[in-house]
Amino acid sequence: MSEEVSKEKAKEIIEMLTGGGSIDSINTSLALGILPLVESIGDLDLLERLVEHAQNVAEDDIEKGWARFEHLKRNSGSIDDIAELAFHSESLEKGEPLAAAVLHHHALMLLSIDDVDSAQTSVRRSLTIRESIDDKEGIIYGLAVLSRCSRLNQDWDSAIIHDTRRLELAIAQQNDILHMEALADVAHAQASLGELGTASELYQESLDLAKRLEHPAGHLVASWGVADLAEIETRYDDALLALSDTMHLFMQLGIPAPDLLKKRLHALTSLGEEVK
Repeated sequence: MSEEVSKEKAKEIIEMLTGGGSIDSINTSLALGILPLVESIGDLDLLERLVEHAQNVAEDDIEKGWARFEHLKRNSGSIDDIAELAFHSESLEKGEPLAAAVLHHHALMLLSIDDVDSAQTSVRRSLTIRESIDDKEGIIYGLAVLSRCSRLNQDWDSAIIHDTRRLELAIAQQNDILHMEALADVAHAQASLGELGTASELYQESLDLAKRLEHPAGHLVASWGVADLAEIETRYDDALLALSDTMHLFMQLGIPAPDLLKKRLHALTSLGEEVK
């Protein structure tokens, strides 16, 4: 939701829903639903109030679980706290979506401390639940985490299997952003196995989607991969062209370009001058 409206429109919607004491009339579902909008305008005080309000007005165990989950995510809840909530959620009637989401987050927390094996266990459990409720988008996100675990274990064949399924699901869901991301990840895995031609084609497909969507992060990831492959083949001009295109998109959108992009462009420019 926060990606679909401008910052000004977000402020207008939030003011309408929460201004003048009207926050007291908001139910848990709405309070949690507008959190991304509030985050997009950077109102941390309102964010905290909404999470607290959501917990106070929750009417059943499912709503209490979702509100508790948001509270833990935003207040440095421990891995054990998240694990406890996941265990509790699985025991609730119709608690599958909540349990799957909490287990997914649990896996990400475990990855942050390099406990890859435990992370795989949690995300596989989350995926099993999401498969059972046919949560296609959730499955795509779960496969992305499973792929990340495989990459950390240098298991590129498994990463390709997970990412290829992500890609197929994203295409079926007609979700261009997830399609773009999956293409880049399959490309990276293929490149790691030495399949540079396949990787180049996939990176280019991802880059084409990123250009059409004007998606700076996707553009950066794909062009970085294109540049990597070009440099391997000593096509420095092609690498420079790909990354320069990304720099232009950041400038066009008025977004500060990452320092790493600036440094790599400078290095490629210098290298190109030496080669000439």
